[in-house]
Amino acid sequence: MTDFSVILQSPQVRAVVQDNLLERAFHDALFPGMLFRGEAVPVPHPGQSGDTQIFTAPGLMAPKMKPLRPGVDPDDSTYGYEQWQMTLATYADSIPTHMPTSDVAAVDLFMRNAHQLGLSAAQSLNRIVRNRMYGAALSGWTVADGAQGPTTTLRVKRLNGFTRARNPNLPAGSTVRFDYVSSSNPLSITIFDTAGPAAVVRNVTGYTADNPGDEVGPGTLTISANVTVLDRAYVYSIDRTAIVRVGGGNSVDSLISTDIARLTDVRAVVTNFWQNNVPAHADQRFHCHVDPTNVAQLFDDPEFQRLSTSLPDYVIYRQFAVGEILNTVFFKNTECPIAQTVLPGDGVTYSEDDPFPGELYSTGVSTSTPVHRMLFTAQGGIMEYHQDTDAYITEAGIMGKIADPRINNNGIDVVSDRIKMIIRAPQNKLQDMVSTTWRFVGDWPARTDSSTGSASRYKRFQCIETGA
Repeated sequence: MTDFSVILQSPQVRAVVQDNLLERAFHDALFPGMLFRGEAVPVPHPGQSGDTQIFTAPGLMAPKMKPLRPGVDPDDSTYGYEQWQMTLATYADSIPTHMPTSDVAAVDLFMRNAHQLGLSAAQSLNRIVRNRMYGAALSGWTVADGAQGPTTTLRVKRLNGFTRARNPNLPAGSTVRFDYVSSSNPLSITIFDTAGPAAVVRNVTGYTADNPGDEVGPGTLTISANVTVLDRAYVYSIDRTAIVRVGGGNSVDSLISTDIARLTDVRAVVTNFWQNNVPAHADQRFHCHVDPTNVAQLFDDPEFQRLSTSLPDYVIYRQFAVGEILNTVFFKNTECPIAQTVLPGDGVTYSEDDPFPGELYSTGVSTSTPVHRMLFTAQGGIMEYHQDTDAYITEAGIMGKIADPRINNNGIDVVSDRIKMIIRAPQNKLQDMVSTTWRFVGDWPARTDSSTGSASRYKRFQCIETGA
């Protein structure tokens, strides 16, 4: 007779039932700190999923320093505007629990599933914010995907920063909001490493993404005139974000293993913030998210070592932490983008499931130099507009329960702020399959500042790109 017991029929249960004095507990897995989402200021939004809101910022009036002639009135002046937008979207994940399975298991699978789901929610939203901020910091930089030409359709590795334009000086252009590129709303770009004698300037008038609706990943740019390019010819837009690339160069391809982080690069970033009147955070400091490799590189910088001379017992060396220097607070962040923290984990393949806007190896192959990026942020760069899901509690009714749990993992407090966990009552005929789901409705727009200062579209985020 076939044995239909829960233990024998369920591989999940067989793995956790008591067997040879199996310990009746789970030990938590290694879990990173969730730091990126902390940069986004939470703002409640009254809309529903799918609603779009447009935000407006004024530019500055041009200074008038010329004295008036006697009896002459001053001319009328004006100032420009710019807009950016956000769209509320739903993010969620779910896990089912077979309650008889939970009863016979060596641990409470229901509580463990809820625990793991909460950690997954925290990490998912943290990486979404990470990708949005890096998207602003890397906007307007890409390379050609293969040798091409002559052609007016240029295939590139990343579309990030090349799909929208704002042309206040063109009668038919998008004068306020960054709108989709077109023949009447073009984006000026410069293409280097061409098959010709020099770099060329073209206008982007359209684009086609490999993944419909994706404005970050690979795709094709429609340009105003033919161009012939070599493989990985580097391309940048007129409104690109300023990047400090160690060793110089106009693309990640120029990075080599000896291009390590230095304090002089940090000074360049802070100077650019100041030059564009970018405000520091409320703590009067800029923030830098840095991975452990870049931390180690800074300790190799001779200037940093001179600053720490004769201070072996100071907190910097005792805790292996950069701390605060050059008007910047450094956060050691193990979720910074490297091959291991960007899906699918090979550092080469682009995935819509984790749309990171940059390449993770210097020439796009895993045998080349790994690229590390120190992300600098300033005040007001990103907001978290979210829907108040407390209203859902009446919708759950007798079908389940909506909770706002606090989940702790090895001392790291992953608070489900603005994340709702929904525990649905059993709906199958035997009423023994419980579903647990997390849900978040919101968006994280990175604001633009193109109407003041330099031509950069985004000025409140910057990157230092290094080798390893």
